[in-house]
Amino acid sequence: MLLNKVRAERVMAENGLEALIAASPANVLYTSDLCPYGETYVLLPLDGDAEPAIVTSISAPVPVAVMSRPWIGDVRYFGEFYTETQWAKGPLDEAEREIVAAQASWETTGRTDSLNLLMEVIEERGLTDGRVGVDEAAIRGSHAFLHRMEERLPGVEIVPASSLFAQIRMVKTDEEIRRVREATRITERAWETALGSAREGMTEREFAYIFERAILEEGGRPASHMGMYGPPIAFGRRTAFVDLALPSDYALREGDLLRFDGGCSYMGYGCDMARTAVLGEPSAKQRGYYDALQEGEQLAVEMARPGARASEVFNAAVGRVRDGGIPHYRRHHVGHGWGLEGYNPPLISPGDDTELEEGMLLCLETPYYEIGFGGLMVEDIIVVRRGGAEHLTQLSRELKALKS
Repeated sequence: MLLNKVRAERVMAENGLEALIAASPANVLYTSDLCPYGETYVLLPLDGDAEPAIVTSISAPVPVAVMSRPWIGDVRYFGEFYTETQWAKGPLDEAEREIVAAQASWETTGRTDSLNLLMEVIEERGLTDGRVGVDEAAIRGSHAFLHRMEERLPGVEIVPASSLFAQIRMVKTDEEIRRVREATRITERAWETALGSAREGMTEREFAYIFERAILEEGGRPASHMGMYGPPIAFGRRTAFVDLALPSDYALREGDLLRFDGGCSYMGYGCDMARTAVLGEPSAKQRGYYDALQEGEQLAVEMARPGARASEVFNAAVGRVRDGGIPHYRRHHVGHGWGLEGYNPPLISPGDDTELEEGMLLCLETPYYEIGFGGLMVEDIIVVRRGGAEHLTQLSRELKALKS
């Protein structure tokens, strides 16, 4: 189960809520383990005797039955979609039986309106007064949606709750950490495979192909927090192009930097790590700057313990990089929380005074980009622990010198 039920119940109780309603794809997956297909809601009551429920499109039985089985047993369907089941003969497997049952249930009730069905579920559980938190940021036409809820359930106070879901998800469960750990393992194996093939004259496209193929072979999917792009990979001076450097036909040369940032997705959770290498021996500037960046990142890792403030970690890391050899170093953040949607709170920045908590998942980084020179970067994924950071990344953080 992905959901941190204890933390969710605590947040609901602290905010005087009788229930939460998840609506965004990430919050639906987090609260139910269901990878949603189309419009979907999850009702999560505070009262342990009130059963949670999923309200989803009738086009979703395949994800429910095959792709990602939710831990919630009460799944209700709305909309209009037809899967022919009346001629199903012979022994059916479990997934096929679930799809047949879902189609039969929908055709019996004939519900086409998602909101009416959701409110029926709320009424069945006696949640007709009190406060209910709604994931408002994810609902299309949320004003009209909330107005209809208020008309149908006049005793219910509707409370915007998208920020509360973010608060709940800041501390990760064991299953979330397991998935990110596996995504990280796959990414590291792929980077090592690609580096092993690096040679003078190889293009970024060729290198990226080897990297992404290795990810697929290990069971992941190439991904980046940039969404539409794959993991950013660049050579030479193009390494200064931050995260938008799509692989090109630029050919690797002696003395060029190689940099990647990102990784892969595994069961809905990604990896955001970065490493830098150089073909041949690093120049004095490459080595000196990288060492300063690594020292700053290492200090951030050491400081990332429960009770430390995000802003304190930022100030210390940036100061260490400046003292270590890049006096003009500037950054808007040196890390961020990580989860289903990539970036999660907190942001390790000068304006974020969030206190770190046990079990937070952080990506800590100290990148440097200079046009005409290149980009250097080291980024690691850690779990905040009282006894010191638990590293999910295992690859060496040194500037790797490749034989030319």
